[in-house]
Amino acid sequence: MRNKNINFNQWAGWNFDGDRRNLGVNVNSHWTFTNNLDFGSGFNVNTEGFSDRISRGGPGALVPGNLNQWGYFDSDGRKRVSASFFGSWANDRNGSWRWSVEPSVNYRPTTALQLNLGIDYSRNVDQTQWVNNVRDAGTTHYVFGNINQTTVGISTRLNYTIRPTLTLQIYAQPYVSSGAYGSFKELVDGRAATLEERYAPYGYGGNPNFNYLSFRTTNVLRWEYRPGSALFVVWQQGRESVTPYGDFQFNRDVSGAFDAPATNVVLVKYTRWFNF
Repeated sequence: MRNKNINFNQWAGWNFDGDRRNLGVNVNSHWTFTNNLDFGSGFNVNTEGFSDRISRGGPGALVPGNLNQWGYFDSDGRKRVSASFFGSWANDRNGSWRWSVEPSVNYRPTTALQLNLGIDYSRNVDQTQWVNNVRDAGTTHYVFGNINQTTVGISTRLNYTIRPTLTLQIYAQPYVSSGAYGSFKELVDGRAATLEERYAPYGYGGNPNFNYLSFRTTNVLRWEYRPGSALFVVWQQGRESVTPYGDFQFNRDVSGAFDAPATNVVLVKYTRWFNF
């Protein structure tokens, strides 16, 4: 080993009404091996807390505690090919859970060229996701639902030093997030002892399902035409669309991000260094 450590942490927080918003403990450890591979992981335990923002301006409510863990590793970044990984999971033991993975690969065929490809994939199921505040006959119903959400992002970065005074940077990412709602309920007693007593079934007539598609790319050409002075030419393209269905299909949604309506922006920045 080159280095290793272990940390123990504890935290707690209250609002000005004296409600305990959070209380938790954590242990995490980080290791660096002789081959320059880094590894680390942490485990959290959070107790039940009070959320005073859960209904977006209405009454607060108790929220279940949860267990969650994260971990990562990074291979030797000096190599021509290197890789990294980050992952996490959480579970509140009341039907809500989430997990995510973020692998990436870095390729450097020459000192002048570097290419990075990364994928973010996450799943999220939340039994008490806020949906809407509905005003009906002088009464406000704070509506929540069960959301089943899938999110994918694919990031590509390219850095190319054409010559010491001329560089090109390219970034592109298609991004998709789909969420389907069900089991609508309203908040009736946020301080009740059990989750079942805090909410009651509610016949919500709206459709909060969503399928969000996005593609972003930024391309920067930098020319240092004289020492301390540079010209930047930037082209950005953004594509975005939202449809009211919540099912996720990888091929359909990722390819659809490239077909969404586009907005293009071209920027030019000129700087000149004056040496008096």
